[in-house]
Amino acid sequence: MKGRIICINAAIHKVLLENNTIMDTKTRGKIRNEKIVPVVGDIVVVNTDTKTIEKVETRKNYLERPLIANIDKLLIVMSTSIPSFSSYLIDKFLIIAYSNNIEPIIVITKTDMISMKEKSDIKKYINYYRHLGIKVYINTSVSKIKKEFSASVVALCGQTGAGKSSLLNRIDASLSLKTGEVSESLGRGKHTTRLVELLEVNNGLIADTPGFSSLDINIDKKDIKKYYKDFNKPCKYRTCLHIKEDGCAIIDLKNKGKIPEWRYNNYIKFIEEANKNKQVF
Repeated sequence: MKGRIICINAAIHKVLLENNTIMDTKTRGKIRNEKIVPVVGDIVVVNTDTKTIEKVETRKNYLERPLIANIDKLLIVMSTSIPSFSSYLIDKFLIIAYSNNIEPIIVITKTDMISMKEKSDIKKYINYYRHLGIKVYINTSVSKIKKEFSASVVALCGQTGAGKSSLLNRIDASLSLKTGEVSESLGRGKHTTRLVELLEVNNGLIADTPGFSSLDINIDKKDIKKYYKDFNKPCKYRTCLHIKEDGCAIIDLKNKGKIPEWRYNNYIKFIEEANKNKQVF
């Protein structure tokens, strides 16, 4: 029977089976011999008689930190105040989502803590991201956000203090208790942030892990533009990096105000980081 690994604690792999029951399983020696390491989120085939994992299905995506596979949606939680709004972080998470075949969804928090002028400024960012086809919600739109969980595996990311826990409490008040129970059962401490649990909410699953505040990925600088959907325009040069090339269509759009200055500047920062570190993040 097929199922999804929702928690791993030592040798025990807790699997949510397709009949909606949960079974504690172990990996079969064959899988270990093939050096296949199951992770939380993996779709697996389970022998329910022996309670062993017989096969790990091909992954849709895979993140090493935190260690999880097959994420459908990434909720990018961004504060407007304390910590301050950062389009740079949003764009970073968008690149991570797109490069891993994950649907990004932006959730804006703490709008009640800023002035009308600041709200107007934030609205410009919201409108542009929506123009790119990205869903953007204010955290008070609980019913709309809750619907995004249905039949999906969802992870949250964002700054520390952005309101991720408060958002989860709005979606399902019992999640606070559940995450506390998970931390206790997994024996979480200061150095165990790689432990991950998938919790059920609104007919979907949400990743409970402190590791999602900072996601890592390696991307070559020439590939960054692929994940900037507004840069998907014909350019004079096929290999154009849109930095200072003469006749660059993207620079022209930026100069005409069709691509916002802040959006383009974030792109340049990613290129500079890639040049410095030989990778983006």
